[in-house]
Amino acid sequence: MTRRDLLLLMLLPAFTACAPDRDTLPGDYSARNGEIEIRLRLGKDGKGVWSTDTDEIPFKWSRRDEGHIWLHTVAGGVIPGIIEGEDIRLTLPGVPPLVFTPLP
Repeated sequence: MTRRDLLLLMLLPAFTACAPDRDTLPGDYSARNGEIEIRLRLGKDGKGVWSTDTDEIPFKWSRRDEGHIWLHTVAGGVIPGIIEGEDIRLTLPGVPPLVFTPLP
């Protein structure tokens, strides 16, 4: 084993501990905008779906740090969100903030 290999083995736990934790967010969430219910599904694989009664939009998601999440759209846009306890708050232009709460 070389010095480099030994150094990598020593640093690997530190890098793993610093990696954003995706395991606490996956699941199904729901928010309301007036009479419209919006569902958000976050998969453990970093993929998700935004759905209403009439639409279903796939996206990828990533946790930026302890308090932020980004939804990456297929078109290349990013929707930033704030993690508030178990809830996720998303702010979109022209729409009141959406607070997604976990579904049982």
